[in-house]
Amino acid sequence: MTACSGTLDAGQQYEGGDANWVIWEEAERADAVSASGTTFEGEEISLEDLRGEVVVINTWYAACPPCRAEAEDLNAIAEDYADDVTVLGVNVRDNAATAQAFERSFGTPYESIDGSDGQFVADLEGTVPLQAVPTTLILDAEGRPAARYIGQIDPDIVRGMIDDAL
Repeated sequence: MTACSGTLDAGQQYEGGDANWVIWEEAERADAVSASGTTFEGEEISLEDLRGEVVVINTWYAACPPCRAEAEDLNAIAEDYADDVTVLGVNVRDNAATAQAFERSFGTPYESIDGSDGQFVADLEGTVPLQAVPTTLILDAEGRPAARYIGQIDPDIVRGMIDDAL
């Protein structure tokens, strides 16, 4: 799978030229999203438990070329914002062994949820297209979608999105 484009709801506005990304102004943000899942290590993670901090969610799978290409950028973002932001991966396809091998290979410093059943992404209420991988979603401290980047990230744009959400 590669990143796909979709249509936006009223009140959303693309800010990127050829890229498929959007930033929602604070007054235009949808309600907080709720989702939970289990990491490949067996830890339950709930977005509700992360309220009060900015959360960066990235959907991925090991054989996805843009996912592999952006891995080092996401790792750097996770490390640079470690004091202020939680980065959370959602693996949409792989079994535990494959996902963990990817994480070891790239030195991923954040946890990933096993999202292979599609429920975690479905619970994000349409803010993350089911078939568009990778997608990066930034939630503000209230759990509301603040920005979304579909496809391989431009790290400078994503850093700006995070800064806006902080």
